Amino acid sequence: MIVTGHCNNCHTPGYQQSAGKAPEKDWLTGRDIGHRGPWGTTYPANIRINVNKMSEAEWVAYASTLRARPGMPSWSLRDTHVEDLRAMYQFIKSLGPSDKPSRLPLPPGQEPQTLTIRVVPAPKPAASPSAPGADQQRAGADGNAPGARNDGMLARGRYMLVTGHCNNCHTANYGASEGNVPDKDWVKGSPAGHRGAWGTTYATNLRTNVGIMTEAQWIAYAKAVRPRPPMPWWAVHETAVEDLRAMYQFIKTLGPAGEPAPASLPPDREPTPPYTQWPAIFPD
Repeated sequence: MIVTGHCNNCHTPGYQQSAGKAPEKDWLTGRDIGHRGPWGTTYPANIRINVNKMSEAEWVAYASTLRARPGMPSWSLRDTHVEDLRAMYQFIKSLGPSDKPSRLPLPPGQEPQTLTIRVVPAPKPAASPSAPGADQQRAGADGNAPGARNDGMLARGRYMLVTGHCNNCHTANYGASEGNVPDKDWVKGSPAGHRGAWGTTYATNLRTNVGIMTEAQWIAYAKAVRPRPPMPWWAVHETAVEDLRAMYQFIKTLGPAGEPAPASLPPDREPTPPYTQWPAIFPD
């Protein structure tokens, strides 16, 4: 869960830079790369300090109710099964204590002295009336994937999309709504760009991709894919085959909806907001 749940990508120094090759002794000790946006600048916590102050029951209660500031996707942690939270706790405890606290958050007007991952939001649209019942349309509550509640494989596939953070990039507005996007809109890609030294890339429409593959082709693709940043392909490579099968079957139930992702842009072309500006932290 630490690997496939992408905990290391933010909470382990050097993990993204090494494409997942950081030694376990350095895992989850926090890092000095901030997440900057309208909220100010936040830094990933040293989870080993936090866990070593808690009992297992306290950790489960904390993780199940956490509402952290951006860019922590706390909604995915809240949806993690209790048995997986317990396993995470026991593994983190096995890594031993670490006494270096994470950096304190900075207010919006203060310039950080570290590298940052900067969110450039789109201009706010004019307010419009909410659709009837929109505030109740939590992901999975609209009945668009009923099999996910009745079939073990589909339920597992849905769970992997949530806890594996697929939706955070591949579903439009998923992070902004803290996961409150109905299943029918999941993994159709997103117009939010990711800009760095490589140019600007966009999260793909997984439903159109899966729609043209067999299950075996999907597994082979997931085990070998090496797309451009910021996609953490190393975590997908380590995903168990049975979980990749479950993800494939669940995505297939969503149907072939949406359009292809926007075309990538070269480094010298300014993308239209929203986009995230990444520092030079990825391997070539």
